[in-house]
Amino acid sequence: MNQAAISAALSVLVGIFLGAFYDIIRFARVLLGVNVSCPFKKGKLSLHAILGYVFVSISDFLFFVVAAAVMCIFFFLTGDGRMRGYALVGALLGFLLYYNTIGRLFISAVTYMVALLKKLIRLILVPFVHLGRFFKKLCLRIFNMPIVNAQIKRYNDYISKRKKKAVARSRRKKAKKGGYVSNGGAHG
Repeated sequence: MNQAAISAALSVLVGIFLGAFYDIIRFARVLLGVNVSCPFKKGKLSLHAILGYVFVSISDFLFFVVAAAVMCIFFFLTGDGRMRGYALVGALLGFLLYYNTIGRLFISAVTYMVALLKKLIRLILVPFVHLGRFFKKLCLRIFNMPIVNAQIKRYNDYISKRKKKAVARSRRKKAKKGGYVSNGGAHG
């Protein structure tokens, strides 16, 4: 084989290597939950969206810096520093080949695994959340602090109204037995 054919085959391998390197960057994006779209187009700006956009921009810039350095080293090793068109096309072809085949499978698997991991973490944390709520209620009862929620408050209001009505009835009965009748607060 001649030198050009070997250089072209190696450039495809360099492109595959760059595709794998880009997958590492995409893996970090999926792991951190960073959205790739621009936050300024949606109209809702948040700190998380802006930081995600900055992370995507910086990681893409670093990828292109690394890709340029790798290609420069490749050109120095294979063509005495001369840039060959077939080497660039071969690297681009290798990158696209990797990105559209193994790269898609890899990111799909990583996205599924991250979602599964988040569900697993929630599943593990739920008992601890319930245990924390139980201890909170226990501590509040031990320290004799009332635990008031909407249902307990309604029940207490209902009981207090019944007690007030019962007390008023008993006073009226006592007043009738005692010989005087209550007339709107005036006794006569």
